[in-house]
Amino acid sequence: MAHGFDMGIAIKTTICVILGRQIPMYLCTHSHSLYECISKLGTIQEKSLKKDILWLRESYERRDITELRWITGNSNPADAMTKSKACLALQNLVDILICMRIL
Repeated sequence: MAHGFDMGIAIKTTICVILGRQIPMYLCTHSHSLYECISKLGTIQEKSLKKDILWLRESYERRDITELRWITGNSNPADAMTKSKACLALQNLVDILICMRIL
């Protein structure tokens, strides 16, 4: 998740420079335990994840992340890239972005 967040910040910064205005950043995860840990200050058991989760939590508190969202498996657009079954979530996301004139 932290690597994806790094990439998201880089892309957001680039788009903000191009557009000359701020845009929101939504961090979505299908891991309910990660969502709880970041949003509700849950405890972190696994030492290897502590640094990344603390960094994400700080970014969330600083409002670098506009909103943290937990998404169910059926609503996860990333499943279209990792699972062999059809995933309407990605198509729905693309449709929304087209309507918002982001794509």
